[in-house]
Amino acid sequence: MVHGRFPCLDYRHPVGSPRLLRVANVGLVVLAAACVPAAASPAALPSHLTIANALVLRLDDVMSGATMSVDTALTADDAAASLGITGLTGDAFTQNGFVGGYGRAFVWRDASLAIPRLMASTTYLFADPVGAHDMLSHVARAADEIGMDRMSVGVSLGDESAGLQLDGTFTNPLGTAISVTTTAVLFRHANALSLVSSLATSDADDPGYVIALARRQLGRQRAVAQAGVPVPALVAAPRVEQYGTTHSLASPLLLTIKDVPAGMRVRNEAALTALEFAAGSTQTAELFDQHGFVSAYSRVFTHQSAFGKEATLVRSQTAIFKDSAGAHEAYLDYRDFAKRVGARKLGAADAGDESLVFRLDDFEADTSYVEVLFLHRNAVSLVEVRFPVRLANESLTADLAKAQASYQLADLGLLKPLR
Repeated sequence: MVHGRFPCLDYRHPVGSPRLLRVANVGLVVLAAACVPAAASPAALPSHLTIANALVLRLDDVMSGATMSVDTALTADDAAASLGITGLTGDAFTQNGFVGGYGRAFVWRDASLAIPRLMASTTYLFADPVGAHDMLSHVARAADEIGMDRMSVGVSLGDESAGLQLDGTFTNPLGTAISVTTTAVLFRHANALSLVSSLATSDADDPGYVIALARRQLGRQRAVAQAGVPVPALVAAPRVEQYGTTHSLASPLLLTIKDVPAGMRVRNEAALTALEFAAGSTQTAELFDQHGFVSAYSRVFTHQSAFGKEATLVRSQTAIFKDSAGAHEAYLDYRDFAKRVGARKLGAADAGDESLVFRLDDFEADTSYVEVLFLHRNAVSLVEVRFPVRLANESLTADLAKAQASYQLADLGLLKPLR
């Protein structure tokens, strides 16, 4: 049972996961807490929020057919209990300056739905932006630890934000297990930390809609306090060693969740062998080894297309070679491999020291792959995006390749590629 007014559905998450973002019978577990300030509270300042129940979504904000199943303020203890994070107590909220919050939840009970669709809109208020920032960071770290996938929210949302998704199962009264997905968007605006979250069957999950609702909730908050309050990032300790001239580790050189289109989530990431980096081509992998292959890493982002028009997969991978000469030869080998499998060369992208853009169409599967292969010093990288066959977007792929190249420039302390 989630504390007080939020008993859980029989919603099966991975063993050992806390109650963070689990679904309540009235909506998702509300990530908010609060008491509405007394009437004597001072007027809201331009960058300070004080009345929580004005900062969450209302019934007329969500899809038609919903009923409001929760409309309540919570104490700090309620907030900590509803999150269910091991070791998190109401005292932790208090120590971070928690002063109040509010939550509403909505449910759709259409008979055509395999399970009721659930949604929650909540806001925590803190005495200052630092408290809200610290709690957002704490929740995001806890989500990572239990294996929730990070999800892109697209362009900036509030002062800072994090998207999260988790797959699980719901067992209906007949004992049938149904795949469900929880989608959540956390964001901070000034001293307010908010969550908009949804549960739906996995085939009906619509992260774009959840992101849009989060932006609507942010709009309500900006209508009260227009200005946000950025919290300066902690200054990293200066590096003792000087920047090198070659890359040594592949994983920091890839795209992150902040770079890809909204709604995409990290599906997997792992180190790659030379054969895996060569897409299973033994001939190409042997050449990579001859050229001094050291290591490689891959990160894959996916998104279920809601309208059949969006990119559905982004693959970002990089291989490190012993030196730039070997990487250059491997770059040429990958170019030749792409030609052998029927990829069409489209030109070059403004990424790295050398680059090529390819396109491979699979009309039977109604799928096109646009790939940017680029070289930077001793690193060979590939950014691949999957589209519906007639809706391929070469410019999106090129932009993603440039974003990945920027991490490689930063890794060596460079402001621009060496030509």
